[in-house]
Amino acid sequence: MKPAPTAATPGALLAPLTDALLAAQRAGTVAALLQAHPRLARGYARRLLRPLWAVAGDALPHDPAAAAPWQLLLRALLAGLRPDRQPGLDALPEAAWLAPAADWRPLLALACHHGVLRVAKLPARYRAGPRETPAEQLCGLWDVAPSTVYRSIERGRRLLDEALHRPLDGGARLARLRALQHEVYGLVGLATPQARADWHRRQAEHTLAGPDGLATLWHLLHAGDGAAFAAGLQRLAAGLHEDADLEVLLLQAGTLPLAPPERAQLALAEAALQRARGDVAGERRAAELALRLAHLAGEPLLLGRAYGALGRFHEARNPERAYACFQDSAEFLRQAGVPEGVNDPALLDECANTLVRLAWWHLLRNDGRAEPLLQRAQALQDRGPRALETQAMLAQTWGEFWRRSGQLQEALLHKYRALHCYQRLGDRLGVVKAYCNLALIHGEAKDFGRAIECSQHVLEMARSEPVEPEIVASTHLNLGAAYYWQNRWDPAIAHYEQALRIALDAALVVVVGRAHYNLAEAFYRRFQALGRPDDELQGDAHTAAALATWPPEGDAAPAEATRRLKRDILGPSGSDRYDRLLPGEFAAHFPELLAVQRQRAALALPLAPHEQASAHLSIAAAYLAACVKEREAAAAVVQRHGLEQRFRASFERLGEIFQRSQSREERLAQAWRRSAADLLDDAARAAVLAHLLREGMLGRSQYARLAVVGATTASKQLGLLVTRGLLRQSGRGPGTSYRLADAG
Repeated sequence: MKPAPTAATPGALLAPLTDALLAAQRAGTVAALLQAHPRLARGYARRLLRPLWAVAGDALPHDPAAAAPWQLLLRALLAGLRPDRQPGLDALPEAAWLAPAADWRPLLALACHHGVLRVAKLPARYRAGPRETPAEQLCGLWDVAPSTVYRSIERGRRLLDEALHRPLDGGARLARLRALQHEVYGLVGLATPQARADWHRRQAEHTLAGPDGLATLWHLLHAGDGAAFAAGLQRLAAGLHEDADLEVLLLQAGTLPLAPPERAQLALAEAALQRARGDVAGERRAAELALRLAHLAGEPLLLGRAYGALGRFHEARNPERAYACFQDSAEFLRQAGVPEGVNDPALLDECANTLVRLAWWHLLRNDGRAEPLLQRAQALQDRGPRALETQAMLAQTWGEFWRRSGQLQEALLHKYRALHCYQRLGDRLGVVKAYCNLALIHGEAKDFGRAIECSQHVLEMARSEPVEPEIVASTHLNLGAAYYWQNRWDPAIAHYEQALRIALDAALVVVVGRAHYNLAEAFYRRFQALGRPDDELQGDAHTAAALATWPPEGDAAPAEATRRLKRDILGPSGSDRYDRLLPGEFAAHFPELLAVQRQRAALALPLAPHEQASAHLSIAAAYLAACVKEREAAAAVVQRHGLEQRFRASFERLGEIFQRSQSREERLAQAWRRSAADLLDDAARAAVLAHLLREGMLGRSQYARLAVVGATTASKQLGLLVTRGLLRQSGRGPGTSYRLADAG
């Protein structure tokens, strides 16, 4: 056996091995060959026998020195040369032996010469003598000279080399695995589909506790258990996301006759896989497919999980959308009966995960409402030990809660607990996230050596294996912060800029905003220390970029902190940091209460009467805006759950209060928007109302012009507006006119 090559291509790895195996197979010395080269056998086995062992289960020994696995692998490789693309070398048709020279003869000559196949007995064509070699038998069968047979053997060897050097895409990998499985079926004697499914089911149970997740998924798939396959894929995605053979399983899973619930579970599993791979488009596509299938299935539990997956996708990209998804997830899980009256650990874990993610969203907004959510999730944990993954996530989020509360030692305690859980799980991605968070907290605690050490852990892991761009970018932010707090502006700025580049490439809006904010802060600090004019300009540019990045409809605290940054030159421990929990109602109504706070401060000073009145009106407007937000939130809940009848009186009372603060134009606009939205778009509705308020009346032709409709449509719509109580009709025939219903 030749030394194992260093090249990574399948052909370069297999070519010297197949030479040695073919020669040993012909001489009947395969076992002796492997025993004579145990180290090389183990090296080749790690690369080549894993797919075979995955499909073979307990049918073959998992021993690199055993001859049977290598002989079966050789048969499967040779079967890959069949012109008809069918698996196996058993029961070849008679036509194959008598086919033209360019078709079957290279395979048959190579396999027969090396003892993998026996020459078919076709007495009508040729009767072999008792001592004839396979090559001599083929000479007689094909009526050719020995040189022709040996040329066919050589051509077969070249074809095998070409097949081994050819890159394997998904289809080729699937064909290779099917060829291996076919040989195993023949070895075990599994002739019927039912016998094969039962065998795969037993193998799946046997491999569940083993280290090879690919084998478990293969057997679950071929047992026809789509739901178990999807559940297994979700559980094993983090450890298998780099395995090229996993794509083969997904290709096959897509052909299973699955019902919508099972397809939704499969899509959820694929979303988890693509998230582990860092495939942004693939993760979103799979999560949205899962949601569509969950709606089709109409199962609250699946809907809760699908919304949760979509929320996880949006966490670093669109926090507002993520929060909405997690809210929907929590509601559907509640409808599914989780956690009330349910003792299923998987469902309780799903509920706990959603509560923790909702709490995380509140923490991103520095909202103290995260604490009761975490306490509820903790109660589920105390009710019975949750899965290690759930324990890790809960500890991770408690750590962030205590960090934002300024209790750094408590935060470190929980973060290290999370790290320990992830290490026990073998969850490399979780370990990376834990180190990233620990770097931030150690930096805030002024333990800069540990902060840099934890950050370097993350970057070293990212150099050897793929790590989510969000984590790598956040780690550079943490490293930059560690240098910033030591007044080492240059390395701080370098790491912040690296974080910005990564976040821009991955479209991580939240991280982009943080990077711009940190860069502005660092440039202002360096300007303060060294007086470089360009640093002030750079700080201004990043301040503007941060303000342009923070979404106007999102959390207002980062934008407010950014506006004050240059004036205040914020320090790492200042009370104005944008990642500290906010008091009371500030979290829910930050811009409104900030406006109130500013006007109250203004009223504390001597003001002219008109300025006092203006301040009081501004305060009233801010409180009114907060009231409107609360009413809209209540209306959304009522509409979603069909509670209109129960809360009608409450909304009417609230409406009376709002009516007192609205002008006639505002009331009419609301009424028309509510009752005429199906007839008129926003522009047409505004034009018709403006004309009526200005002129007091309109005719059919005027309405047709304003609404951009024909005369017949105008007549129909005017009649409907009268019926709905928005207009009053007067006159008949050509003199018909229409006035607002509330006009005198």
